[in-house]
This record gives sequence, structure tokens and C-alpha cells, in this order.
Amino acid sequence: MDRTVPTPAIPAALWAVRVAVLAHLAAILWEGATAGQLVTFNTGALPLHYFGAFGVHAAAALQLLAALWYWNSAGRGGGPARTLLLVSGLAFVLGFPQAALGTFGPLQAHVPLALVLTGAAVWAAVLAWRRP
Repeated sequence: MDRTVPTPAIPAALWAVRVAVLAHLAAILWEGATAGQLVTFNTGALPLHYFGAFGVHAAAALQLLAALWYWNSAGRGGGPARTLLLVSGLAFVLGFPQAALGTFGPLQAHVPLALVLTGAAVWAAVLAWRRP
């Protein structure tokens, strides 16, 4: 007798969140790499870093929309879908003051906030990729 338990199908909304989370993390990684170039006084990386911020915002928005879709498809209740939505919202909102501090503020605030943003994006990735 076969006693294997079938694994439940992963909803399309959760797959969308997973893809968006990976895109968000890739954009943040890009920003870190170009920031490293700026620290070494490679000013040619400035446009790459500047326009990369738009990629971070776009990926965060996609992540938030996908998390909203997942939360809606999960019944709009509490639990993991709502936590993922809230963390995605936090990551989206944090991106704006973080970018503004990079343009108009001190780097002493820009860099630590970038680490907080990275932590929020990683937290969302862990929530999205853990077993449903």
C-alpha cells in the first residue's frame, strides 16, 4: 500500500509573490553592488545606482500587489498571507525614505536604512518560500 501524502498545489498568487520577492532581492543586491562602487569613488556607477532605485521601487510594488492578490485568494484573514502582505507593505514603504536619504540626506542614515530594507525583503522572501 502506498502511503505517500500528496503535496498541495501551490496557488498562482503565491508563485507571483515568490517571483516578485526574488526580483526585489535582486534589485536590492544590484543597489548594494553599485553602492560598493560608489564607496570606492567610481563615479561611473552613480547613474546605475540612481536608476537601480527605480527598479527597487518597481519590484517592491509588484511584490506588494502579488502579496495583496495572495491575501485576497487566501480569504482575507489573518495568518501567513496577511503577515506576508504586511511585511511586503513595510518593504515598499521603507524604500521611499531610504532613497530620499540617498539623494537629499546623510549617508549615515541612508546606509542603515538600506540594511533595514534588505532585512524586510529577506523576511518577505522567507515568508513566501516556506512551506505553505
